[in-house]
Amino acid sequence: MKNGKLFGMGLITSLGAVLVFGYFFFIKNTEVQATGILFEGETYSITLKQPITKGSLTDGSIVVLDENEKATKAKLSIDSSGKILSVDGLNLGKYTLQIKKDAFSKKTKLQQEQSVALEVVKKVKNIVTTEDLKDYFRAFLAAENALSNRFNDMVTNDMATEESAKSDTSAPSSGGPSHSTTNNQVEGIDEGDITVTDGRYIYTIIDNKVAIVDTKDLKVVKRITVGKDIYPNHLMIHDKTLIVGYSSYVQTQKEPYDGKSVSTVAFYDVSDAKNAALVREVGHDGGILNIRKSGNFLYVVSSLTPNYWLLQETPNVELRPSTYDGKKETVMPIDKIRLLPESNEPNYLIVSAIDVSNVKSNEWKTESFLGSSGQMYMSENAIYIASTNHYGFWPEIDTADTTVSNIMPAPQNNETTIYKISVDKTALKMEAQGEVTGSILNQFSMDEHDGHFRIATTEGNAWGTAANSKNHLFILDENMKQVGAVKDLAKGERIYSARFMGDKAYLVTFRETDPLFVIDTENPKAPKVLGELKIPGFSNYLHPIDENHLLGIGYDTEVRMEEGSKEPIVLTKGMKLSLFDVTDFNNPKEKQAVVIGGRGTYSTVQHDHKALFRDPRQNYYGFPVTLYSPTEEEDRLKYEGTGAHIYKVTASGIELVADMMEKARPGEQYEDYYNVVQRLLYVDDQLFTVSPSKVTSFNGKTFEKQQTVGF
Repeated sequence: MKNGKLFGMGLITSLGAVLVFGYFFFIKNTEVQATGILFEGETYSITLKQPITKGSLTDGSIVVLDENEKATKAKLSIDSSGKILSVDGLNLGKYTLQIKKDAFSKKTKLQQEQSVALEVVKKVKNIVTTEDLKDYFRAFLAAENALSNRFNDMVTNDMATEESAKSDTSAPSSGGPSHSTTNNQVEGIDEGDITVTDGRYIYTIIDNKVAIVDTKDLKVVKRITVGKDIYPNHLMIHDKTLIVGYSSYVQTQKEPYDGKSVSTVAFYDVSDAKNAALVREVGHDGGILNIRKSGNFLYVVSSLTPNYWLLQETPNVELRPSTYDGKKETVMPIDKIRLLPESNEPNYLIVSAIDVSNVKSNEWKTESFLGSSGQMYMSENAIYIASTNHYGFWPEIDTADTTVSNIMPAPQNNETTIYKISVDKTALKMEAQGEVTGSILNQFSMDEHDGHFRIATTEGNAWGTAANSKNHLFILDENMKQVGAVKDLAKGERIYSARFMGDKAYLVTFRETDPLFVIDTENPKAPKVLGELKIPGFSNYLHPIDENHLLGIGYDTEVRMEEGSKEPIVLTKGMKLSLFDVTDFNNPKEKQAVVIGGRGTYSTVQHDHKALFRDPRQNYYGFPVTLYSPTEEEDRLKYEGTGAHIYKVTASGIELVADMMEKARPGEQYEDYYNVVQRLLYVDDQLFTVSPSKVTSFNGKTFEKQQTVGF
């Protein structure tokens, strides 16, 4: 484990120690304490703005007192600068670190004695008993109490401060499916969506219901109310079974104010869609992060933060997660809870699996992992969870300004831990973990290919005068050990999109211009940048058109220098489609660019890849779009309408084939959410747009509007 990993909210590992710090406040003629929490056997370190003398470690100028105010035999040390003070050798308990005025090498009238309250807590390495589980959470509780106390002191003193899974890269052909499918990241791994079709019926989430629409005569044939105050957010179709996933809040009534999130999957028999019938509900505690389906096997991944704060008032509070089968609740046995190595968060990662070929009787299997959650990527054989931990927060004691300290902790670095959970039908096993520098953008930052895992990260901060960001691509083996990397790309920028296609990785970074990097990973031990293209704007989603072309969807941009500003200001303009030609990997080209609308124009596809419509029979790609245009008044925009666009995209170029927009009505200044298209679908030779208020059908050849059914 690298030093400096974040431990929960405000818990810091500094020189190997897990440390919680409050903000340090210095009020004239008043001694104010900071508070630190560290694990037994680890080091507490603090950075001082003014150096201290070596003699202060032995002459009594710096002491560590126990709860009885007796000096301890703690081991004190300082670095060569005299500014980093470290404390070792403390047992479980509470202490006070005192730094007297004489300890500082530079004497000023404003200096005064400073003290830091420390608490050493037990570090749980294995979960064997329920008491171990409580000890694990008590560490977080103590840390949060420390932070809360410092905040209260602030108020009291009135001193508030400031891919082996294959990527979907096959070329379109006229032999495509007869109806739409979800735009999944990995071929063969289905992702939940808000609207799906089985080729006859459209199933779509409308507020707290699932509406079933017959595409033959365009009418709603069934509205499924999953439950009171329940809002579904994931739909899938498997043969004649509709899979509905949702998270709900459950008031347990076991303890005062004790409630929790529960992830549930409901299975409906839709062999007769007009009479869709609930077959079974299964679930587990936590809020759904993602659901995936590979063949006949469904996987549900959730995150749960238990109510561990109730330990203060109810020592016997239940901290283990539960699983559910219908109304039957089963608390998970302690031997089914795995403590993740280097775990550093007070929450569970819960993964369940079921064979959906027979949802009535097949077993709902659940595994829980304590200590992390994050972005998810799934291949044929594994689920990967990338958990980013920010670190590098160094509290500084300001020994010169006694009015208020200027320490506002800011992340200097970050690290991502990747957990690999092997998948064999419904058997789940934590297989390996690895660490890389930086944080990821989204699931497309990750990929498995030929037994290796590839991940793209951004390290540091990309904005402001202190921008220090850089971007990396790491390659890890099946044991999650790093074997190769390309580092320090596009300094001062951050990754806006990533896509992996076979042996190649494509990264888009941005600050003022849009560099597209082409990276060869054929040799995992020696990946290398082959080419780079810089153009205005940026792409925040990349989609493969064929093995030599990518469609980038993002924004056009404008760079301005404002009066009095030392840095240029980057403004987004209209949506931008870029056709990238990577036939020559060393010289990628933007073959064509199309700008849609003006500033304010947007589409859900820019943050939700499942909003991309694809009809491989015609090489059609489409997406919802809401149009705005500039006015003579610089700060005002004109709403033009909302709907969808469909383009024919081939290696030859981008061609608009359908403008399915509803123009703004007179006086309408902005879009109505309920009329904004969420998804586009096709069934045979018909097109459909789906919004929260209606489904509209179009002729799939002429794009002429046909019918509308409202919800």
